[in-house]
Amino acid sequence: MEYRYLKTRKVNQTLWVELSNPPVNFMTMDLMEELHHLVKRVRKDDSIRVLVLTGARDGIYIMHFSIPELLRLHAHNRRLLLHLMVKFRPTAALLAWYMTFTNRLMDLFPAYEWLILKLAKLIRGWSSGMFLWLQMMRLYHAVERLNRVTIAAMNGPCNGGGTELSACFDFRFMIGDRDFTIGQPECLVGIVPGGGNTQRLSRLIGRAKALELMLRGNQLSPSEAKQIGLITDFFGQKEFVQKVQEFADLMSKRPPVGIDAIKRSVLAGASTTLRHGLSLELNQSIRCLETRDTVMAMEEYIRYLDEHVNTIDHEKATTKDIVRIVNKTVDDMEHARIFSKPFKGR
Repeated sequence: MEYRYLKTRKVNQTLWVELSNPPVNFMTMDLMEELHHLVKRVRKDDSIRVLVLTGARDGIYIMHFSIPELLRLHAHNRRLLLHLMVKFRPTAALLAWYMTFTNRLMDLFPAYEWLILKLAKLIRGWSSGMFLWLQMMRLYHAVERLNRVTIAAMNGPCNGGGTELSACFDFRFMIGDRDFTIGQPECLVGIVPGGGNTQRLSRLIGRAKALELMLRGNQLSPSEAKQIGLITDFFGQKEFVQKVQEFADLMSKRPPVGIDAIKRSVLAGASTTLRHGLSLELNQSIRCLETRDTVMAMEEYIRYLDEHVNTIDHEKATTKDIVRIVNKTVDDMEHARIFSKPFKGR
């Protein structure tokens, strides 16, 4: 598939994906369809350990979702009688149940996802609402559950659908010295953040801050966004790409099975009880211990401990000596200096 809105470049084990939809990178249905296709490709490519999404042009990330496409929904939804379905409690519940059930089936059966999206696309010209919502939900779901480390490198202002898409990434970085801001202003034009942030944002930064951001519709500076946990960090423009790449290189050294298992446990556990979440965690623990990467990592770590930690003379060593050794061990672990072989992803 040739991409109209996406440019890609690979640096080490990181795939940089650059959005290009001039003039300000409005999110559209076509752009989401392309990005969804690319994310599914990345899932199958073991040479890629980190996915970074950024804007193709300096100073432009994602303005927000295309307002003309949203406005068409007013007439298009009526063609499917959706405006009547949500008006009455029984039919509204039926619609919500259908969408939940359909998404669950698409989670379980990729072929069913392909079929439903194809059918929704076929009627897009007559009624675009179902294709928009289904494509958006499936893209954001795919990004959120991608078995790779994901980074949103926000190199410009970010609003609305851009903020919602970024919330699906594992890490979010902004440029901090160009007066760029991030916000969720849908309320100002009378709509909800319909790409999932009425749900994801409260899980990410807490209900109080999420409500404040969505109901006020105000803009946050990078420092304000970092303070509430909306972004991971911010850097100066000149060093932005380098800093993101350095972070991506560090993340690429993590065992892929551990990355995937942690993300599965956290995301699945967020929508269930603690009791069931712990059971899901157990499943992933057992799965990890059956991989060569995990066995290799533990064996090499044991050798490291035997050489650098277990040899400590605990009677002569001071607290300062022990703290220094422990800190060095943790630092060597973080930067993967312990492991002599690269992880294979299995």
